[in-house]
Amino acid sequence: MATTTALAPATLSEDLDRRMNLYPKALLTALAMAFLFVLASGNGSDTASGRVGGDFPAFYSAGTIVAEGNIDNLWDPATQAAAQDQLLGDEDGFIMFPYAPYVAAAYSGFAELPYRAAYAVHTMLMVGFLVAALHLLRPLVGVVDRRFWLTLAGALTAYPVFVGIGGGQNTALTLFLIAAIWRSLADDREEIAGLAAAVLLFRPQYALPIIGLLFLGRHWRAVMAAGFGAVGVWVVNALVFGPAWITAWLRGVQPLLEADAEVNALNEIAPIGFLHSLLGTESTTALLLGGVVSVAVVATLVWTWWRSPFDLAERIAVTTAGLLLIGPHTIYYDSSLLLFTVLVLFDRGRIDRTAVALAWAVGIVHLTKSAVGASLLGPLVIVAFAATVWMLLAARRQPAESRVLPIQDSWSPL
Repeated sequence: MATTTALAPATLSEDLDRRMNLYPKALLTALAMAFLFVLASGNGSDTASGRVGGDFPAFYSAGTIVAEGNIDNLWDPATQAAAQDQLLGDEDGFIMFPYAPYVAAAYSGFAELPYRAAYAVHTMLMVGFLVAALHLLRPLVGVVDRRFWLTLAGALTAYPVFVGIGGGQNTALTLFLIAAIWRSLADDREEIAGLAAAVLLFRPQYALPIIGLLFLGRHWRAVMAAGFGAVGVWVVNALVFGPAWITAWLRGVQPLLEADAEVNALNEIAPIGFLHSLLGTESTTALLLGGVVSVAVVATLVWTWWRSPFDLAERIAVTTAGLLLIGPHTIYYDSSLLLFTVLVLFDRGRIDRTAVALAWAVGIVHLTKSAVGASLLGPLVIVAFAATVWMLLAARRQPAESRVLPIQDSWSPL
């Protein structure tokens, strides 16, 4: 008579651990091979799958402009268009570069390489920043530590992250710097947190609110370090461009931003930008209604860091969702910042695996932008922000004895 033997829980756990490490690594290997195949196909900026590099021509050409000693014309549309002439295939026009002078100077090193090689190095660098960001969170978010490779594969293949990295953007660096701020605050190394916030000033729409929130959270050493770091950023820009770089930057980039707001209307997810894409860029209703939403988000973030009962991880979860909603313009791939929000909510048991899978898939709704007339990620980010605050508040209202906190070394399917 045949008999079956049930596997011991320890054996089941070991088998699951093996598969949860093997499958993500196999997926990541397949992605790396596909990336190499794309780079090996075609000529110049053209490949078997279309133009390679996404928005990277803007960064590469800015580096080229600096390398050629023409930084005084960095934000001149004709100069940027001429620098990108051989990088866009048959496409007319150019991709705007709106960053400060020192960012262009940093990309001048890439301009020393052929375009494809520069794009390959940049992509690998951004993947490295994503890996480093998740590694920093391992002691802070149990699920990242237990399922690191699964978390990495899930993050990298989420549509906004995938497009941001593959499209030559620097969102992964933003994720890394926010993770560095989070980890440094948790380790009581506030000076490092402040310096990371200063480095993030290459995206002032995120850095300035974070520095303000550190002030509200009474992280005085971090704020002081951020102040010294900001002085350093000013000095570097002054050495690259001249003492009047701020005035020249704002004056030069303003018309580019106005033109980009129209071109990228379907990619906007900030409340004002989203409503402008629906109602038109001249709509006063869009400005007022979107502004009300943004002000409400700012007020919530102020409360979160000043008086709320949330711990550091919960504050970061609220903040990374809120940062997407407080400015007039946010492009869809920056919804990658919701990665931290989802990880915290899942690790705290506020959402389950089904919700995580839905969050992973929801970025694809952006592909409906042409049919809808706007990116549906806009209202979904607002929903995610509101739901995050509500769920964390609901958890705080539970009696202490009924709360289940994550245990680092407990067995879990995830």
